[in-house]
Amino acid sequence: MAASKKLSLIHPYIEDRRKEIDKGLYPRQHLWGLEKIECNKSWTSKVVETQKIPFPDLLERILNKLLFRQSPGVKTEIATWRASKSSDLIYSVCGPLSLSRFYKRAKLVSWVFRKNQRSTKQTFDPYSSKNLDAHSGFLCLTPLAQRSFSKHSITKFLPWCIDLEMFDGKPPKNKPAAPFFLATGKTGRDYKTFLDGCIGVNAEIRIIGPSEFKPLNCPSNVKWIDSSQDPPDRAIDYPTLKEWYAQCTAVRIPLTGDTEDTCGYTNMLEAIAMRKPVLMTRSGCLHIDPESCKFGKLIKPQDSKGWTFAMNFLLQNQELVRSYGETGRRLAEKEFTIERFNQDLLLFLQQILTD
Repeated sequence: MAASKKLSLIHPYIEDRRKEIDKGLYPRQHLWGLEKIECNKSWTSKVVETQKIPFPDLLERILNKLLFRQSPGVKTEIATWRASKSSDLIYSVCGPLSLSRFYKRAKLVSWVFRKNQRSTKQTFDPYSSKNLDAHSGFLCLTPLAQRSFSKHSITKFLPWCIDLEMFDGKPPKNKPAAPFFLATGKTGRDYKTFLDGCIGVNAEIRIIGPSEFKPLNCPSNVKWIDSSQDPPDRAIDYPTLKEWYAQCTAVRIPLTGDTEDTCGYTNMLEAIAMRKPVLMTRSGCLHIDPESCKFGKLIKPQDSKGWTFAMNFLLQNQELVRSYGETGRRLAEKEFTIERFNQDLLLFLQQILTD
């Protein structure tokens, strides 16, 4: 009888959050398929513990700054390199790793979101050609990423998913005292343009974002919740966030206009799952957008007046708000389920193992 294949799962950002996910306090989509990989009978699997490696703090900071600036860090690199010696496949949720080229036995599959803008030929650059060529496959969040990484290995475009049990689309438990809009997120956000657009809106604007983006003279109708700490849900827990999603008129995602940006993806999926219209900057390379899919509106980059018009338009058109919300929820249930994501992921990993 053939020995069972061994998979090692690299996901340092989730190591301390499994209990919260099991209790329904943190979204299950952030497992990136780990729960189904672990119970699959085609292999044995283990999540590599990357944070428990004993390492002097000062040396860790120095190495991360000098050698592992674009990687999850020296602890993750060492733990994965050790695991590669006894694994048939490494599944890296945290992207390409700096020591990929030194894996002698294991096949490697990494998630990639976009091509690196500062790729070099240095040995410890995760995105150097030698490290990328060492992969057996790439899972790509966008079609553009699939095209970019296809020259290095087998690629698969795999859209993400949303926890439809947590973000259930149900009405709020309590009605808001007055209409408000919600914005949350810290990566790739253009809050300056958006805040300029808030001045002409007769509604409260709630922003959950880092304090570094908050101007000294914040508009009087803006309520800012500081999410500077990691993880961001220290600022607002997910049950409260879900209630705010349910109560708000619409969700706004102000981005910079970067044509390869994937920022705002999570925010958008959470919003449509909660039956909320999405107002979003026309940027990024996602395969869906609010306007073409009829669950919201796109605003041009650096267009503060566009934000003002879009918010006021929705305040005056409640039937359209409901229509956008229902369309978004149907899309989430059809195309962005965790079950669909897990099935497509397992098929790809099985393909890589048997090739």
